[in-house]
Amino acid sequence: MPLHVEPRVAERILIQRHVPPIDPVENMQAAIESTKDFYQQVGQEFFVISDARQFPVTFDVLVEGLDLIRRSLAGIPMRLVVIGDGELIRLAAEAIAQKQYGGFEAGKVFANDEEALAYCMAELQKSA
Repeated sequence: MPLHVEPRVAERILIQRHVPPIDPVENMQAAIESTKDFYQQVGQEFFVISDARQFPVTFDVLVEGLDLIRRSLAGIPMRLVVIGDGELIRLAAEAIAQKQYGGFEAGKVFANDEEALAYCMAELQKSA
């Protein structure tokens, strides 16, 4: 499967890694399903770390993905963290906060796993 999922229920962190071969629509749908499943397990606010370093982002894919997130994950208390770089990745992370894309908290973008995980752990510590 082009999406590897690492649920860390006790930590309230879901790690999703997009790995080749990647079909953007298939990967987004798989990511949404794993997010819904994870929420059923934790039942409270959690983090989704999406490793998008190998995800083929185009503007069309970005808009379609954001719309899919809005339609599928509304009401789920998740916070998005993205591992990746590039202007479209940053745009997507920021756009998720817009009402038309779900009104979630704006996503954070990090260059690597360690930074992303450290951020999530620090934020969870604040709310403990």
